[in-house]
Amino acid sequence: MSRGSCDVFAPCLDQRYLSWLSRPSASRSRGQVQQASVTTRPATRSDIPLLLALWDELREAAGRTGRTVSPPASVDLPARLLKVIADPTFLIVLACADDKPAGLAVMQVATPDPLSDHQHIHLSHLVVSRTYRRRGVGHALIAAAADFATIRGVDRLTVGVLPSLRESNRFFARLGFAPAATYRIAQVAGLRRRLVDSRSPVFSSLVRRRAAMPRRTTSAERSGSRVQEQVRH
Repeated sequence: MSRGSCDVFAPCLDQRYLSWLSRPSASRSRGQVQQASVTTRPATRSDIPLLLALWDELREAAGRTGRTVSPPASVDLPARLLKVIADPTFLIVLACADDKPAGLAVMQVATPDPLSDHQHIHLSHLVVSRTYRRRGVGHALIAAAADFATIRGVDRLTVGVLPSLRESNRFFARLGFAPAATYRIAQVAGLRRRLVDSRSPVFSSLVRRRAAMPRRTTSAERSGSRVQEQVRH
């Protein structure tokens, strides 16, 4: 397979996945005019070179914050992708525009926490190639995730988006993805230093002094107090 081609299918995959996912995007099927013909299909072992090329774009888009939250694999990335492709709880979807790789998304059947039995489809590593942005590729990948959820009998999709990716956050918000939780991260070494500092007498004294300081009232609070005073008079 050539590095830039999207013409490979996976006969070994469940035929339900192929019938749902190996199809034109939803927006194209409704007759809307697009600059590129977008299709989605499950990625296969033969697609590793295409996935690696798109992965490079994903790392560039995520920037410094993305590398901090999820340090990218480098040497063993092909092996990790192969492992995910073989795992039935995952699905890597490749989007193609005019028979060229245009985007990818990793989908996983997951639970919100270890004590929950409710499943959802978690969407991660979604990237659209710079060449094919604003041509319906992102919508096609989300539609494929919705199809995967239907196949697995799941009624919810979740996605993690870095706060620094404003355009991505607006994209998901327009599609109805609402904020559900704040995911925070800390380096263990820095966390340990802060834990030690928080137990020190100096830190405890500062906390007590700040707690004893009178709180500054906001302009809204001052305005509300004046209104209440006028009502009483």
